[in-house]
Amino acid sequence: MEYIDRIGRANLIKGVVIFLVGLAIGWLAIGWVLWPVQYYDTDPQDLRRSHKEAWILMVADSYSLNQDDEVAQERLQGFEESEVGEIISSLIVHAEEEGDLPAAQRLRELAGATGVTLPGALPEATPTPAPVARGPSIIRSLGLVLVIFLLVALVVVGGGVALARWRERRERAPLRPAPKEEELISWEVPEEAPLGQFVTTYTLGDDGYDTSFNIETPAGEFYGACGVGFSEVIGEGAPDKMAAFEVWLFDKTDPDNVQTVTKVLMSEHAYSDEALREKMKDRGGAVLVERGKTITIEAVGLQLRAQIVDFAYGVSSDLPASSFFERLTTELTPLVKTET
Repeated sequence: MEYIDRIGRANLIKGVVIFLVGLAIGWLAIGWVLWPVQYYDTDPQDLRRSHKEAWILMVADSYSLNQDDEVAQERLQGFEESEVGEIISSLIVHAEEEGDLPAAQRLRELAGATGVTLPGALPEATPTPAPVARGPSIIRSLGLVLVIFLLVALVVVGGGVALARWRERRERAPLRPAPKEEELISWEVPEEAPLGQFVTTYTLGDDGYDTSFNIETPAGEFYGACGVGFSEVIGEGAPDKMAAFEVWLFDKTDPDNVQTVTKVLMSEHAYSDEALREKMKDRGGAVLVERGKTITIEAVGLQLRAQIVDFAYGVSSDLPASSFFERLTTELTPLVKTET
């Protein structure tokens, strides 16, 4: 008490106030708001909340395609189970509010695959006011200083939290646009966008006809290829007269199971030849060419839809009618194979 009396109680309080205000400005305002610490190359569980949500949404989308429980659990290693459950629960609520029911279902499937328990809505705890301590005047003075410090801290922290939430909303807004009023809620999973659309035309006399097209993702990742080529020639002499074409799909999405799957498009005369049609079984099966017909070729991870857009038979006195093609136009549409 002699030391306090010597320096003066007012000077002591003034010094403490200056120290606390300086601490609030230097630590909270500058360190948290103006120049916050930034992290690089960190693990998903160390990211901010919005990025954790984006990571878990990505894991859910991936799991809906590959249905691999081990991969999903590995991608969520390092997260607290309670935190993952709370994030998934909030994302489900958000998706249902926006009418994105398929996304909500994918999140529930992820929770089931990883054994995460989704929490229920918990009421917010009401803070209990701290009792006011009574004591000597110096204690009351320090309490007043503490109250002033807390008010300053609340203002700074509140401003920082508001700024952080504003930034988070700005980052998330492009990812989750609000649905238009005229849009109806769909209960069906949307169809995957095609990985390309290729049109190829054969004309009589093009003896080197053999087309192929690469199948790539929008990011440039090579998934395979598809194309149309000669399969069966009828008669003799030039030019070659094609009675059948081979439509093929090369799929390398699974490095352990690379496949090439084919089907044979046959003229009416060739298709009516039972021996020739039986021969085509080894090449994937025979299909009678009909205008507008669409055939589907399934591989490991890819699907090819081949539509016969147009065709015309050639005419020759040496060969039966409708036996070879003068023209054939085919449209090829590859897609990622969806799980059913």
